[in-house]
Amino acid sequence: MKVTRNIIIISDLSNWMDEKQLVVNKKYQRERGLWPVNARTYFIDTVLNGFPFPKITVRQIVDLKTRQSKREIIDGQQRLTTINDFINDKLKLTKASENYDGYIFSRLNDDDKKDFLSYEVSVDTVVAATEDEVLEIFRRINSYTLPLNPSEKRHATYQGEFKWFVLRMIKAYSPLFEAFFVLNTRQLSRMEDAELIAEMCQILDVGIITRSNKQIDNLYAKYDDEFRHQYEFENKLSETLDYIKTKLLDVCVSGVLRGYSFYSLFSALVYNKWGVINITPAHISGLQSIKSYSNDSKKAAQNILELFSALDIDDNIGKYREFVIANKQATGNLKSRLIRMKWFVAALQDKMSDLLVG
Repeated sequence: MKVTRNIIIISDLSNWMDEKQLVVNKKYQRERGLWPVNARTYFIDTVLNGFPFPKITVRQIVDLKTRQSKREIIDGQQRLTTINDFINDKLKLTKASENYDGYIFSRLNDDDKKDFLSYEVSVDTVVAATEDEVLEIFRRINSYTLPLNPSEKRHATYQGEFKWFVLRMIKAYSPLFEAFFVLNTRQLSRMEDAELIAEMCQILDVGIITRSNKQIDNLYAKYDDEFRHQYEFENKLSETLDYIKTKLLDVCVSGVLRGYSFYSLFSALVYNKWGVINITPAHISGLQSIKSYSNDSKKAAQNILELFSALDIDDNIGKYREFVIANKQATGNLKSRLIRMKWFVAALQDKMSDLLVG
């Protein structure tokens, strides 16, 4: 067995498929059509925007009857068939592609067509391999993949409106999470930004609850076919996140926020501005919604930083001990989330002294 590594442009790969010089071997490939249309669109959008995708692996064999060589796809069937269908106008892109919604290949302008067809694909070609060796290659390719975490599983399972909404939101706001250390690079690479966005949507949908993978799954399932609250959620998410990165910039640049505390800050801002569906003032020491994010954004930022200064020195016995403990223990349960939210609401309203008195 010998493996050669090449760069082959998409137009050549597509022509090989049309001419049956590159075919699928169903002995070790899953059935075609596994990818739904939104997933296929997102992949085509990846190519149209010049982003890389994993290499293709093919097997080159000689047909003894025709004495001609042909190639079988070992790994990359879904990618190659999606590309070929798009080129042959058999795939119409959906809004999973921000800039090419409704396009078929023939509708692209000439520059986009040229760029797409000349896109370079990394291809490993396996020569003189036995059937057992090919099967072993396929098994090894799949065994190297890390087990999917819950967020990655959701985005592999659900292909409806809510999933693509979350992807659009993380494209817009993941730079915020990364720049201000809310999530680190490893967390972003494992789609924990998608999970954070989904949990913020959960606040808008059902309120504050204990963190649960099952409940997040239910949210994706609920809005998989139809996401009727999309525009409301998008407006509230965008407005609130923009407020955080502009009016609470001092808090952001201090690097004190983490995923769980960002969740609670977001919930406090939503409560102040619109209310939260399952939260009454009784849940948070009588603090009322004020129909605004804060009374004074500069003072609010100072108050929040004061809370985090107690956390920074690990002050378990000081006046903010309740907030400190809620940031250290069981950060995803309802009790801790409500405590953090309460203190953030008070900080935003400049009423932290009321909680001390209480």
